[in-house]
Amino acid sequence: MKKIIYSAAIVFMLAAAVSCKSTKTPAPAENEEAAVVDETLTDAEAADELEAAEDDAEETEKEDTQSAKDTYDLSSATPKDFTGWIKSSRKNVKESIGNIQIKIKSKIGSYTISALNEDGKPVSVLSKANEYVTNAFYLKTSKKIYNLVTDGNVHSAARRTSDGSLIMYEIPSVAQMTVNFSCFASEKDKDADMIKVTASIKNVGTRTDEFAFKAVMDTVLGEAAAYHFYTFEDIPVKNEVLYRTLQNQKWFVSKNQNASMQFFFSGADCTEPLLVALANYSTLERKTWEPDMLSYRVFDTVLSYNNSAVCAVWKPVKLAPSESEKFIFYIALSGTAVPATGDKFIYSKENTETPEEEEKLIPQGVEVITGVPGVEGTPVTEITEKDPFVPSQTEKMSEDSGVDFYIKNMTKEHLTTEYIQSLLDRIAALEEDSSSLNKQELLQLNAELDAILTYLRQ
Repeated sequence: MKKIIYSAAIVFMLAAAVSCKSTKTPAPAENEEAAVVDETLTDAEAADELEAAEDDAEETEKEDTQSAKDTYDLSSATPKDFTGWIKSSRKNVKESIGNIQIKIKSKIGSYTISALNEDGKPVSVLSKANEYVTNAFYLKTSKKIYNLVTDGNVHSAARRTSDGSLIMYEIPSVAQMTVNFSCFASEKDKDADMIKVTASIKNVGTRTDEFAFKAVMDTVLGEAAAYHFYTFEDIPVKNEVLYRTLQNQKWFVSKNQNASMQFFFSGADCTEPLLVALANYSTLERKTWEPDMLSYRVFDTVLSYNNSAVCAVWKPVKLAPSESEKFIFYIALSGTAVPATGDKFIYSKENTETPEEEEKLIPQGVEVITGVPGVEGTPVTEITEKDPFVPSQTEKMSEDSGVDFYIKNMTKEHLTTEYIQSLLDRIAALEEDSSSLNKQELLQLNAELDAILTYLRQ
């Protein structure tokens, strides 16, 4: 009996061992198969990327089909002056026209711009780092400020156009916005070297609301040069500066020995901004709508070195439901050491026709000398052909009489920080260039600066 029980126990143990082996055996096979799959994936990254691209294309087609039925179809819902499109894409856009190259990350709505050199190679004028997110557009409503690139509530898409590229942003139940980059030539018989940037905003909400637009562009050319920016008079901008009027500044330049870039926020059909700031990017990326520019610090800081940017903020507009508004500015590029020539278009005869009545206000034979060369409407002194200038006369002119003259002709514009900064920059530029020092102009600028300081002390 004991033998029977002992034999039965042995049989039971053998059966259990066989059962355990049969259930555990597949596991190594699965691990081996997984290892083979992992190895295959590692060795075929290119194939996977191609398949992912094809899948993305199929997904895009589905999204495009749905967009024709959904909110991405703007053709029937928007007025004629609103820049929309029927078919949008979530794929990245790369478009080259003339001497311009535009790249867009469609899924987040970021972009970058390059100038093509003589060999057709792109020279970056705006930053390409971090998915281009430092080149961003902003929209402000009565309730919130949206960074249209990084805000998760904003949907974006992009497509090519016949003359450039276009980005669309949508904030559901709030606003639809498009930014159109239209490329063209600044002069006849030239390749495209200018971009007309048109930002259009449409209120898709149910109530009238206030909308404001802002653009921040992370420039790179000046970061490889002595100065980050220059004024239209080729005077270097040495410190962060904010302009609340562009009456004295026709355009701004970012350049180095390889390329140059002009920004036009006034002239032609530009929508002049409420303010323009040239600053370190860290100053402009803060959450405040207007940058804090009270300190006029240098571009390079301890926390952010050699990182300059341009910021333009436009005046808010009130829009009723379905109403839209647009904002326009221009960019001109050169991919060589030859300066960009956008001013030849912006300030061409077609765009700057002077009324005859305005011309009659200036007497014949009279030259009007302004406080800052190129700035009209700030008379300093008059010199006629019958009474030519004699240097000794200026040297004998008393300082007090010059100050009194400027105080009598003082306007609110002369008391702005922008105007004072332009005087200081011009004086510094004249003093640095000793070979062509204009003593007369230097005396006039110093007299005007003294007058402003005297007036402010009163």
